Amino acid sequence: MTTATINKSRIAKNTALLYFRMLLIMLIQVYTVRVVLNVLGAEDYGTYDAIGGVVIMFAFLNSTMATASQRFFALELGVENHTKLKQVFSTNVLIFIVLAFIIFVLTETLGLWYFHNKINIPVERMEAAAWVFHFAVFTFMASIVTTPFMAIITAREKMNVYAFLSILEVVLRLGIVFLLIYFPMDKLKLYAVLIFAVQLLISASYIIYSTLNFPECKIKYYWNKAMFKEVFSFAGWNLYGVMAMTIRTQGIKLTLNSFFGVLINSAQAIAYQVYIALIRFTDSFFTAVRPQIIKSYSVDNEDKSGEMMKLVFQSSKFCFYLILILSIPVLIETPSILSIWLKGVVPEHTVVFTRLMIINAIIESLAYPLITSVQATGKIKRYQLVTGTIILLIIPVSYLFFKLGFSPQTIMYVMIAITLIAHVSRIYFMKTMLKMKILNYFKQVILPISAVTVLAFALPLLCASCFTPSFWRIVGVATVTLISSACIIYSIGLTKSERNGLKRFILAKIRNKKE
Repeated sequence: MTTATINKSRIAKNTALLYFRMLLIMLIQVYTVRVVLNVLGAEDYGTYDAIGGVVIMFAFLNSTMATASQRFFALELGVENHTKLKQVFSTNVLIFIVLAFIIFVLTETLGLWYFHNKINIPVERMEAAAWVFHFAVFTFMASIVTTPFMAIITAREKMNVYAFLSILEVVLRLGIVFLLIYFPMDKLKLYAVLIFAVQLLISASYIIYSTLNFPECKIKYYWNKAMFKEVFSFAGWNLYGVMAMTIRTQGIKLTLNSFFGVLINSAQAIAYQVYIALIRFTDSFFTAVRPQIIKSYSVDNEDKSGEMMKLVFQSSKFCFYLILILSIPVLIETPSILSIWLKGVVPEHTVVFTRLMIINAIIESLAYPLITSVQATGKIKRYQLVTGTIILLIIPVSYLFFKLGFSPQTIMYVMIAITLIAHVSRIYFMKTMLKMKILNYFKQVILPISAVTVLAFALPLLCASCFTPSFWRIVGVATVTLISSACIIYSIGLTKSERNGLKRFILAKIRNKKE
């Protein structure tokens, strides 16, 4: 009982810390997007998004890749095998250096061919776009090599360090935008170079902190063929899944670019920023939960219907509720929010793109606990092949629709449909690999979140219908959403034991403050 209490307390503490981090990051990023759009202009901003937009995803991609390393680290920490932890860490560093080299070769050959032959960029901006391409590759390599160091920090649940470095990164990215104003050289080229410089600094910070504070990070050459094969296989198949998500995002941009030009990329890029902000809010909560799920697998692998599955179901609901509360006012007030945010300069299709990306983010929030649970088993080859391939289908399917003359937002509808199909496949793998009872999942997760979703929209929509669009209507809708959704989630979205646990946690916090 004591261990479970300590773990829940740690989850709550780390969640609060990561939420503060995410709120600050979101505010900075929201402002950064507006400044970048104004400084670069719509065409250069669309060009950067089409060519180097993968850089924007690196923080998300890197944290996702870190789960491959984190799985092995958390398992050894769970059983307190520090000798093997050192060996696993050294093996992970070697593997991610190899992966970075492979990615460099592929992007600078096949990627470069695609850039010169398929990308729809104005001729006069091709040289600047080439700078963006090469420095995006360099930034990606630095990010990949940093992955094991980020993973050990989160596996050891040092969320204060993770939060600080994340905040520092977005502050530096905002700072370089203002530097663009004062330098006379091509702003698009300079932006790509400075983004790379920021990544190098953040990567060095992760590496130096980990090396100074964790004994397993003092890298020594270690070779064990069986361990290398196990870790490389896991990291490689995990990379397939992660790259499927990356290709999905970049493929959407490039497909839209091929049919509709760089201006449509501006609309999609703005919508994607909203999507990333919401996803990172969910990730902030789940970053605190993820190590606990993996550790519970290492000590509870005889009874997957016990504490681990309970944690999976609870975290699935909480991830969904957190993103739902944030999404409702944005979905209702999308035109007004975008107009205020972008000072009235809202590219065509941005509103519909944003709303559809938000819906996709809400659905995806359910995936995190299932993905981590499957990864904890280490047997992910078949899982990644199936779900990764399903995710990749968005590109050929959307291409076919565009060939038939469908509108740009069709690609978003296809993405939502494929996200739902991918989630069904994850539920299947949870059943076959971890003996999860599908009926229990529907009763304990799907039914409560469905009821909460329907009821949570009622009062905010009523509030919006009573007033004309304005800043104060946005505030009103957001306030009504927060209060009504919290009441609905507490009354019908949580089980009796979850409500009692929430009461105990709040009362404990109140007592601690009084003392």
